[in-house]
Amino acid sequence: MHLAPAADRLPEIRARLAALPDTAWRQRPGDSGLIEDHTGHPVAVLGTSGDVPLPAGELIAHAPADIAWLLAEVTRLRCAAAMVTALHQQLDRSGHLLSTRQIATVIGHPGPTTARSAR
Repeated sequence: MHLAPAADRLPEIRARLAALPDTAWRQRPGDSGLIEDHTGHPVAVLGTSGDVPLPAGELIAHAPADIAWLLAEVTRLRCAAAMVTALHQQLDRSGHLLSTRQIATVIGHPGPTTARSAR
């Protein structure tokens, strides 16, 4: 089951990402437990592992780029949802035969969350 977040955490996540130096991270060749920046300075040490793959190291090494992509995708999807909601509200105001709720049912969208749609 998916629960909606209680608060918008995107601003604080963006701030943490922006505070990082603008550099890519990688797992050190020959020691996947050491995450370093492009200059070889350690960012995180997960222990020495030699050439044994460490999924946690792979996750951490890609985290900045992955988080940036996810933030952009969340922003894009929020914009799309806002446009759909605005379209629903516009249809409601226009007085067309089909209400927003009827159209939302047909297309499988939850519809706007306004007092008007609760009727």
